[in-house]
Amino acid sequence: MKKQFLYTLAFILFFVKIQYAQNQNIDFKIEIIEKMTNSIKAQNQMSFTMEKKERDIKVTKFPKFVSGKFYAKLNVNPFKIYIKSFHPSPGAEILFKEGWNDNEALINPNAFPYFSLSFKPEHNLLLAGGHHCLKEAGFKLLCKMIEHYKKIYGHKVYDLIEYNGFYSWNDRNCHKITIKFPDYKILNYKSKSGDNLYKIADRLLINVSKLRELNPKIDDTDFLQENQEIIVTNLYAEKIILYIDSENNFPIYQEIHDRKGLYEKFMYLTLDINKEINDEEFSRDYKNYNF
Repeated sequence: MKKQFLYTLAFILFFVKIQYAQNQNIDFKIEIIEKMTNSIKAQNQMSFTMEKKERDIKVTKFPKFVSGKFYAKLNVNPFKIYIKSFHPSPGAEILFKEGWNDNEALINPNAFPYFSLSFKPEHNLLLAGGHHCLKEAGFKLLCKMIEHYKKIYGHKVYDLIEYNGFYSWNDRNCHKITIKFPDYKILNYKSKSGDNLYKIADRLLINVSKLRELNPKIDDTDFLQENQEIIVTNLYAEKIILYIDSENNFPIYQEIHDRKGLYEKFMYLTLDINKEINDEEFSRDYKNYNF
């Protein structure tokens, strides 16, 4: 009888220990995500050097990726951004400010025709084969996605998050997490009056490039008819991998996967969130620019 009691007690203690460890793990994941989203929301200015790798949606048989590298200065609200390209188009510059220049981006191509041009931020020339327009630069979209998933899944969202451990990336100590969405799927969607692919992507918090891929006959900025049926995804990705800097809590390495595998990758080689960016640095007449 005593032996049976000891076995039962040992089993209960083991179960309690496992439950405690699981709760500790959930609390740790909550802490990491909260620190990340709070840090992103608190930061209005930053400069960074980023490399990106994005799947070419025009190539369907074998995966092909479009790469790029650039330096940027960003003011989140009101939105202002300066970009200098390293690859492709070395030396090309872009300046965009909300409410300025008829809400068009000013471009110095640093090549023929050797004078500055203006285009809408969504113009194909600015996309350069990539997935996102310049108004999506920075961390705001990722932060909104995470907040959106917390509303959809509630506390169960943390069951989708796997903590992979402490890693060094680009000489930065990082927490690695993987978020998997088993219910990721493709479905039909009826547009609203005045919709285009960008508006739908923004409203549903999904990948506008994926909408281009799923609806190849529709241009990004085409206005759709009310109740026009298009194809969308219910979530941004099937899997997201993040390396979150343990010092500043920013996700400095991001991988986005769909059913075919890697879809896009963003790597912040430098990130300065502590230096003030003056208004003059968002002017075409700034001394270091060549517009």
